[in-house]
Amino acid sequence: MLGPVKDVIAAVLTTLTAWTGNIGIGVVLMTVLIRVVLHPLTRWSLKSMKRMQALAPQIEVLRRKFKENPQQANVEVMNLYRSSGVNPFGGCLPTIVQIPVMFALFQVLNETGRFAGQALFGLPLDARPNNFAAIADNPVLLLIPILMAVTTYLQQRISITDPQQAKLFIFMPILIAWFSLNFPVGLSVYWIVSTVVYLVEYLLIVGRPVRPAPALAREGSPGRSRASKAKKNP
Repeated sequence: MLGPVKDVIAAVLTTLTAWTGNIGIGVVLMTVLIRVVLHPLTRWSLKSMKRMQALAPQIEVLRRKFKENPQQANVEVMNLYRSSGVNPFGGCLPTIVQIPVMFALFQVLNETGRFAGQALFGLPLDARPNNFAAIADNPVLLLIPILMAVTTYLQQRISITDPQQAKLFIFMPILIAWFSLNFPVGLSVYWIVSTVVYLVEYLLIVGRPVRPAPALAREGSPGRSRASKAKKNP
């Protein structure tokens, strides 16, 4: 199933490597190329995400109103999505499309000998930062799991504005960094570059993330009502 996709990726990577003379630069260019090809889907997904973020205050009001009946709250939220023309699952399509690409790319970049003898900015692309000997020989390898964690955290930070959802993914950056210890550096380069390009796409299309204001600051909360009365009747 992944055979044709894998063959295309291998051919593109081979061409870019021959053109640049370095497989690391080839991986960077190929990553940007993949993001450009998928940009229309990403753009559509991010616009859908932006519309959902605009509904966040109304959703919070509904969840507070039906906090004793979560099922009814979900029904009301879905009705709000429907009336606003928002598809809550719209952001899933680009991810689904990218899954076979990512698996095929992983197979290509994880092939034994693919990065043999190649380096990018002094980093051996075939090294795996999973042992002290490799890190002692080249301490710069420590940057890879750190960059993996930081870029993943930033992606979550701007994409997940719901504090409850953010708590569910709090360990994801650490998990990704842990996985990268057993990956060749060349494969991690793809993840880091791809995530950085996504961050740029997000900021250009959606803008800086806006966190929902605290619930007490809206909908005439008791504290706010008392403060308003105090101002009217000094």
